[in-house]
Amino acid sequence: MFRKFLIFFIALMLCFNLFTLPSISETVPECNGHEEIFTFKLPNYAIQHQGGAILNLKVAYRLTAEAIDQKDYPDLMSVKKDIDNFFISYANETDYWEILNKNLVQFILDKYLQISSLKIEMGVMPTLNEPLFRASIVRSTRPEMCSLRL
Repeated sequence: MFRKFLIFFIALMLCFNLFTLPSISETVPECNGHEEIFTFKLPNYAIQHQGGAILNLKVAYRLTAEAIDQKDYPDLMSVKKDIDNFFISYANETDYWEILNKNLVQFILDKYLQISSLKIEMGVMPTLNEPLFRASIVRSTRPEMCSLRL
């Protein structure tokens, strides 16, 4: 009797899962096709955050399939100018570098809808107060989009 109940219960659970769980194809984008990734560097980038520092920025982004199909590429100099403006207008001077970088990544993703995935490596050069080279790497991918493969 217990065995029949167990078999019935397992069959019931399997049927429930088939009808309630989304299929893998609905939750995972198809990322095996064509991809376009762009990178650029901003070496020796002076910034006034935390009293002043020199950054080495490495930016990499992947375009959405729609942007590629429509040839809707973001202008590289516009992205660079937006990074400049972000740093100039950044209000919280005491934020850790990791928070600053995370906010920069979100700012760029919010502004450029053509970008599906973005990675920024922010290297902070040593100073007298902090004599170590340190870096923050933030990578973010829009929901149901393909991420960078670097």
